[in-house]
Amino acid sequence: MRSAHRREIALAVTLSGIAGYLDAVGFLELKGSFVSFMSGNTTELATQLGTGRLGGAGTVASILAMFFCGAVIGAIAARFWDGRTTVLLTTTVLLAASALACVFVAPSSAFAIGLPAAMGAMNSTFLRKGEVSIGLTYMTGTLVKAGQQLVEAFTGGPRMLWLRNLSLWFALAVGGMIGAATHDLTGPTSAVWISVAAMLVVTAATVAVRRRTGRFGVPSAGRAARETHVVHDPPSPDEVS
Repeated sequence: MRSAHRREIALAVTLSGIAGYLDAVGFLELKGSFVSFMSGNTTELATQLGTGRLGGAGTVASILAMFFCGAVIGAIAARFWDGRTTVLLTTTVLLAASALACVFVAPSSAFAIGLPAAMGAMNSTFLRKGEVSIGLTYMTGTLVKAGQQLVEAFTGGPRMLWLRNLSLWFALAVGGMIGAATHDLTGPTSAVWISVAAMLVVTAATVAVRRRTGRFGVPSAGRAARETHVVHDPPSPDEVS
């Protein structure tokens, strides 16, 4: 995230907030399973298999599988039209399909399929050389980076860089609180429709910014070397798409 422009950081923070919101809605509706945090689901799956609770294991396994499918869908979407916009639209469509499915099946069934797929797709928003450069729905590595960068700040490195990664975690946490409150106030289906509206606003804003900066219309794969750089400092700052 060192070479990310402010607009990239703002988008990442916003999407992390939406991811936290949806994870809380899914967590409440799925009785303790996550729709974006697959490390936690993996531990839950292993625990249930180890204790012989095969029924619960099947549900968690399906969530893991749908998240993986969503990641594949997002990676494909990033290769077409304007890559970033295509990923955001794909995520929005998957969320809308999840809410619409609640007309025909229980929200828990719809969310176990649609929400993990949407979260998997969302993680293709920021790609560099075909790989995720900013993780939007998982914060373990983000907190580690923030801690390492805080040490760098005290040893001559950039003073405020650690706050960029910490802001992603904070957005996820705040989004989760809002999601839990919205779930209780409006119910699960309305809560997801609210996230669809938020994604539409974010997508429209992204299109406007990318048109203004001349980056609209390029698939992420076609501009892979110019995407946001997070893990290491580049030899020279790359222009972020």
